[in-house]
Amino acid sequence: MRLRLLVFAALLAAVTAVCALIAIPNPLIPSVPFTLQVFAVCLAGMLLPARWAFAAETVYLLLGAAGLPVFAGGASGGGVLFTVTGGFLWSYPFAAAACAATAGRHGEFWRLAAGGTVAIMVIYAFGLAGMVGFGHLPADAATLVGLGSFLPWDLVKAGLAAAGAVRIRRALWRGAAL
Repeated sequence: MRLRLLVFAALLAAVTAVCALIAIPNPLIPSVPFTLQVFAVCLAGMLLPARWAFAAETVYLLLGAAGLPVFAGGASGGGVLFTVTGGFLWSYPFAAAACAATAGRHGEFWRLAAGGTVAIMVIYAFGLAGMVGFGHLPADAATLVGLGSFLPWDLVKAGLAAAGAVRIRRALWRGAAL
């Protein structure tokens, strides 16, 4: 079982990296595109136990900090973690673990969706703190910029992750190939 969890954690770290590279231009904030990272973080929390979800997202951060181009837009290096959006990145291990703790082991859509919502709250708490701390934005501006154009999109991603996780969990517990 431990090897299986290790493989899934590594796979979900890779999924997060791929999802970071899928970028849709943001008309409101052109410098910060919409990515699928939140989807991947939620998926990790919905498919893994809390400590393994935390580990998967920590591996993702370490890969990017080590210089692999796995952050949004192909960015890399430890310096990315200290930019205006660095707080969002720092949140990923904690958000995935919180999602896993909330979603539990049963896999009902509503519990998974609740876990995704908790993950988004963690991501935004860290992200807004990073915008204020690293980006030196006033708190009200950070909240407006951080929540305004991204929250609806992130809630959709959490819902899609929950729907996908229900199907993936069923396939895994039946022993079916993915």
